[in-house]
Amino acid sequence: MRIALDAMGVEKGIAMVIEGAEKAVESNPQIEVILVGNKKRIEDQLTRYGHKRMPFSIIHAPEVVDMTDSPSIAAKTKKDSSIAVALDLLKKGKAEALVSAGNTGAVMATGLLKLGKLKGVKRPCLAVIFPTLNGKRVIILDVGANVDCRPYHLLQFAFMGSIYAQKVLKKRRPRVGLLSIGEEDNKGNHLVIQTSKLLQESSLNFVGNIEGRDITGGAVEVVVCDGFVGNIILKFAEGFAKTTLTIIGKEMEKSLPEIGSVLSRRLFDQVKKDLDYAEYGGVPLLGIKGVCVIAHAASSSKAVKNAILASFEFASEKINQHIERVLDKG
Repeated sequence: MRIALDAMGVEKGIAMVIEGAEKAVESNPQIEVILVGNKKRIEDQLTRYGHKRMPFSIIHAPEVVDMTDSPSIAAKTKKDSSIAVALDLLKKGKAEALVSAGNTGAVMATGLLKLGKLKGVKRPCLAVIFPTLNGKRVIILDVGANVDCRPYHLLQFAFMGSIYAQKVLKKRRPRVGLLSIGEEDNKGNHLVIQTSKLLQESSLNFVGNIEGRDITGGAVEVVVCDGFVGNIILKFAEGFAKTTLTIIGKEMEKSLPEIGSVLSRRLFDQVKKDLDYAEYGGVPLLGIKGVCVIAHAASSSKAVKNAILASFEFASEKINQHIERVLDKG
């Protein structure tokens, strides 16, 4: 499977992207990585770190979309950016998936411009996977693609999230919860109250409203909210995980006796693994007519690798076809 990898998006540089691509190919030989970006800079990194033997193809893209660029303007003006060129590969059928750690808004805006939406989809959304207390995982969507939503948008997010959970979390009938300020049907703003009614009338396995503290409790597999709330949750979780790991690490250094240091280090490493965004790779853009996975701008090589593997799974499971089939009916 050919996966177009935006080589210019990761803050830590092209070398981190190449290292992640190597690890992905080593993990799954079915993957063929196409590096998209400034050809000379990519080739220099391949030569410098001795990666020239890796079976990467390179597609030149002279422009880069900066994080400070307006997504809509970049989509229209930076037609030779690594994001735009990679999306062209998808459009022409020269790649089956895209992975980018670049400007999220630009990936979405350019993707909509070049690929369009799946049949029946009103708005694409971003879905992120979080760990839960019972050792399983939960999908939260939308986490930033749509700041202002209407009830039927959230209803569609629930359907897309449910399909994603079926294919990725392997749950036959995922439980769906609507994020609110209380479990009661009359709690929440107008958007939540109206959305709750639509979800109750739908064919989804809707279990009702849930509160913020319940997100990682393991009671549901899909949590639905608008992108404004979802993005705040995502950024808070990233910051809180980092803070928690830092505090635990410092306390271990200060107070734990040497006899238990090995066991404690193993425990710490496991907690770090559970909380590290790199373990989950990237965030899929659901509803776009193509497989687009957006990685964290600060991605490590492990995060890049896992984002590539996630895009492979997304394409292999034909998630877009399932979404289109379900939403096109309504």
